[in-house]
Amino acid sequence: MINEKQQQVEVPVFVALDFAHAHEARELVQKLGEHHSHYKIGLQLYLAAGRAFVSELESEGKSIFLDLKFHDIPNTVHFAVAEAAKLGVDFVTIHAGGGKEMMKSAVEAAHHHSLPQHQTKVLAVTLLTSLHVNDLVQLGYMTTDLVKQVQRLTYLAQDCNVHGVVCSAHEVAAVKASTGLKTMVPGIRTSGDAKGDQARVATPEYAVQCGADYLVVGRPITQAANPVQALQELKALISGSQHETGEMNV
Repeated sequence: MINEKQQQVEVPVFVALDFAHAHEARELVQKLGEHHSHYKIGLQLYLAAGRAFVSELESEGKSIFLDLKFHDIPNTVHFAVAEAAKLGVDFVTIHAGGGKEMMKSAVEAAHHHSLPQHQTKVLAVTLLTSLHVNDLVQLGYMTTDLVKQVQRLTYLAQDCNVHGVVCSAHEVAAVKASTGLKTMVPGIRTSGDAKGDQARVATPEYAVQCGADYLVVGRPITQAANPVQALQELKALISGSQHETGEMNV
């Protein structure tokens, strides 16, 4: 559970711009306008719109989570993260499964190539929120305990000085109990939303109560009839959850 100090800090919501064209993403950003400043750009939009769109959003004062999940040899990942850092993004993702040398190379690149006064932070993806226990068996992991596997990868990431990890809400408490790393939590669904291709989903209230530092929300907002209202309602749920948790801890 989050403590009273944590509940006083707003949990940023990164809206996932999972679109095939820049104009679709731009239209949503314009709709949300001054109501929002945090956005996630993933593989689809980055391949469709490229660096130019990232720079466009940053010129408007937006905070960017570049979620490209790099997973390659250390040298390749080093230079990929370096390019992301030169763009001035706030966060960039790598796969913890790439190993310690790869993660260390990514952190080093972010440290040396970030823009002045703007440090790009590296997040290590533990287990994709689309995976479940049966997938661990098929992948040959030594455990079928999702939480333990996330913890194992988190320990490795912490040794490499990454800023935080990407995990589902269901593993946040375990991550917080064993490390001081920040947690970026995708797979957020409000009550009644369909899971889609996600396996380990959670409500925003639950994620915040578990101690999530950042949330990633896509379809509940991007596919809503009124995205502005959907975002406002989601933020209200988060705020209410923090208030209730804070009262419980007083």
